[in-house]
Amino acid sequence: MITRKTSLIALLSAAIVLVSGGSGAFAKEQNPLRVCTFNIRLSPGDKGTPNNWAHRKDAVLKFLRDANLDIFGLQEVCPDQAKQIDASFPDYAKFGEHRNADRKSGEASSIYYRKSRFELVKGGTFWLSETPDVPGKKGWGAMCPRVCSWAYLKDRKTGRGFCFANTHTDHYSALARKEGMLLIINRMKEFAPAGTPIVFTGDHNCTEISDPSLAVSAILDNAMLVSKTTPKGSWRTYNGWKWMEKEVSSAEALARAPKDRNAAKKLSKTGGPDLVAEGSEAGSEFIKKCNGPRIDYIYTSRDISVLDYETVNATRDGTELYLSDHFPIVATVVIP
Repeated sequence: MITRKTSLIALLSAAIVLVSGGSGAFAKEQNPLRVCTFNIRLSPGDKGTPNNWAHRKDAVLKFLRDANLDIFGLQEVCPDQAKQIDASFPDYAKFGEHRNADRKSGEASSIYYRKSRFELVKGGTFWLSETPDVPGKKGWGAMCPRVCSWAYLKDRKTGRGFCFANTHTDHYSALARKEGMLLIINRMKEFAPAGTPIVFTGDHNCTEISDPSLAVSAILDNAMLVSKTTPKGSWRTYNGWKWMEKEVSSAEALARAPKDRNAAKKLSKTGGPDLVAEGSEAGSEFIKKCNGPRIDYIYTSRDISVLDYETVNATRDGTELYLSDHFPIVATVVIP
């Protein structure tokens, strides 16, 4: 016999599952996506060292496979790397052009997505310059041509559409980073009009308190800061091949004020990030402890739920060598 009391308990239990996003039909209805951003480091770099692409390729491909990603944005993808990744991921489609004038050479900020999960509706690539539709152009004193690639995708499971954009802003010119980001934000109004969910990834070569990041944060959420669970992994995303036995965690960094957990970029002839103290003396010491800045990001529109977030400071098996000079970031998100 089912009593009124047992019926009430059943109803309350069902309500708890719905509110908590627990297992069952509701969790399935969420249809979460695994997304990632990863600067894989260009293949010509680090010649004659264990960090050359030839020595890292298998480990990078293994990570991407094991991460079980639905969609990911890569940076510094050279044509030879693109061919190898394409061949290793036949279940994924790729979108995005390379940055040189011929659209086929130089680095790309490629987008890979599961063909079984998503349908490409439209997409494009533009150059971060004063003439964004002219291939190969450098803008605002940038050292290299820079691109942003974007794709409007339809989720075959839910029928919902969203935009995924991916970029790599210039490492040399602060003005190019700022103006390039403002250009991307302006273009978002065209490829992701009001009400369109958007995921924006990339190596932005700047801290969260710099002008480009603040401009993006005015319209999108830094996914790390809105994750429903405590972000995992390291704070730094640029490691510069500098191995650390114990990483400063994201959780530890987020307990500090933004001015004290960030490092600034000081330009060098090689373009590598040097740490410059910002804020208080305590911040200066923290920056030194981190041994690298946080300059890679996943941003989401405010309607997207971020369930979890991790900066993956993995090494190649049995070594103290990283997959790249940047750490990949992986997040689980729900598109409304």
